[in-house]
Amino acid sequence: MLNSEIRSKILKERWLLPPPTKTKYDHTIYLKTLTFIKNKSIKNYIGLYWPIEGEVDTIALIDELLRLKYRVCLPYIENKKMVYKQIKNTNFDCEFWKNMRQPLKSFLTIKPKQIDLLIVPLIAFNDSNHRLGYGLNFFNNYLIKNDTDAVGLAYSFQHTNNFKITNKDISLKRIITN
Repeated sequence: MLNSEIRSKILKERWLLPPPTKTKYDHTIYLKTLTFIKNKSIKNYIGLYWPIEGEVDTIALIDELLRLKYRVCLPYIENKKMVYKQIKNTNFDCEFWKNMRQPLKSFLTIKPKQIDLLIVPLIAFNDSNHRLGYGLNFFNNYLIKNDTDAVGLAYSFQHTNNFKITNKDISLKRIITN
């Protein structure tokens, strides 16, 4: 099966997930991720993502991390390059890149070495924790250039060993699922 076919199939499955089931899965992943973070030594920033396209919802996690005084940053894309910008609440002023909500350009840019943990979205993952994303390579390129621990969030049905891995695909440290 081609990567594009796997993307289509899993995106459709995510969209067809009944809302009560998605809420239950998101809450389970939220609890597991929060426990994982609390057991790590985080001195600087945690990079997260704002959910789109039925991805695992991170908004409650972002709220809780900010409440617990963790420093949080989100991706900002400009000129085909991704950087991270600090946010201080989930009601931040924003702009959109494609359909992705992102902090304003004026927000503080966080240097890669200041990010202790990246939590990234994915469409599919395999047994070796490689992720299949949307195919734009923003997260893969960021991970190739920066030695940052990265964890993926996914629903268990997103697991497959049928996608093609390229030299730009980085294996994540862990995938947290429902």
